[in-house]
Amino acid sequence: MGRAPCCDKANVKKGPWSAEEDTKLKSYIEQHGTGGNWIALPQKIGLKRCGKSCRLRWLNYLRPNIKHGGFSEEEDKIICSLYLSIGSRWSIIAAQ
Repeated sequence: MGRAPCCDKANVKKGPWSAEEDTKLKSYIEQHGTGGNWIALPQKIGLKRCGKSCRLRWLNYLRPNIKHGGFSEEEDKIICSLYLSIGSRWSIIAAQ
């Protein structure tokens, strides 16, 4: 039993994303949104990627509200104090 596969693994590109793929995904989502259906999204855009791969790329790298780069001194202090008080519960620390 188990889940059905999310995509046809034989026709899916794996590995690093190209700048062209990033641009296609980002511009489509900015214009149309995700529609809540990540599985159908790559076909609409013309990407040979899995829907899960598109979702993770958007959430972890391309979203406009993601901060790239290092932490400020204030952020470092907050992280260190939270780590000392609650330990290595990183999901809770990240929520702060």
